[in-house]
Amino acid sequence: MYVSTRGFVIHTTKYADTSIIVKIFTELHGTQSFIVKNAFSKKRNIRASLFSPMALLHITYDDHYLNQLKYLKEADLVNSSDSYGFDPAASTIRIFYCELLYKLLFDAGEDPVLFQFLEQEILKLSDPQIPLNILPLQFLIRLSIRLGFVPEDNFSDKNPYFSLQNGKFLPYRWDEEDTLTQEESLFLHQLLTDGEVASTRQSRLNLLHHLIRYYKIHNEQIGHIASVDILTSVLH
Repeated sequence: MYVSTRGFVIHTTKYADTSIIVKIFTELHGTQSFIVKNAFSKKRNIRASLFSPMALLHITYDDHYLNQLKYLKEADLVNSSDSYGFDPAASTIRIFYCELLYKLLFDAGEDPVLFQFLEQEILKLSDPQIPLNILPLQFLIRLSIRLGFVPEDNFSDKNPYFSLQNGKFLPYRWDEEDTLTQEESLFLHQLLTDGEVASTRQSRLNLLHHLIRYYKIHNEQIGHIASVDILTSVLH
């Protein structure tokens, strides 16, 4: 039976000399794996260039239940005018999102709410009113809400230090590796409440690394995120 749906590309691997294997988080059936044969041929309608990180595609495929690795019949960009590749910062953020989601959604089932959330977040990358330098931080916080381990916002004068392990603000900074500084904790609180944020490049980079460590603590699937180093070099 053929199925038509939309999906985000979350991983691509070269297979043999001419083909690729693609993981796509689909709107209807969660994460699915596809083989695209002769993906580098100019004569092929479905070419490798379609499957860039976090590209939103409209796909049609044979959903035969015996085949874990499915075949794409059709694949097209949902927005053919998408030009994110010309912006190095936006492109790098997509790569970061893609690597993170590949680990989080490796075998995820249907989740239309999460799919709609990702669609909204990707649109923000092309919104000139939204500064890209803070967007990955906001994304990590908003994604943690959908995944069920959002930091508890109990920040106050009595609880000014955020603990990564406990997932909430504490009265004392008892462990420098686990607990953010008072300034970093205030910054996190401002992001959690969508309040006015004033930050330096270093404070944004520090919090980015803290949030990734927070994800690793609360989700063992994360592991090492290689794209963070590239991301920190392009964000200002």
